[in-house]
Amino acid sequence: MNCFRRVVLPMALALLVIGLPSIASACPMCNQSIQEDKSLPFAYQASILFMLAIPFSLAGGLGGLIWYKFRQHERATQAAYALQGLQPIPVHLHTDDRGMRV
Repeated sequence: MNCFRRVVLPMALALLVIGLPSIASACPMCNQSIQEDKSLPFAYQASILFMLAIPFSLAGGLGGLIWYKFRQHERATQAAYALQGLQPIPVHLHTDDRGMRV
């Protein structure tokens, strides 16, 4: 049983992963339309990459917007303190004279 788990099962899974793409193909309509024109495979690949990039672009844009708004709020708060002649509260981490974060 130990030999089966260590050797046979991983080899069977590896063969399955290697052989599966040749067995599984696209739907017949997509497969035939791709074979007729030489530029279509590149178009399908580009569209798939575009669809994969959209969620990451949206998440990055939203994260950048949130970061920008926090920075804008921090600057506005510091400007309000400066107008009143008060010392602004440090928002970010800084180091002391020994180089330790406080």
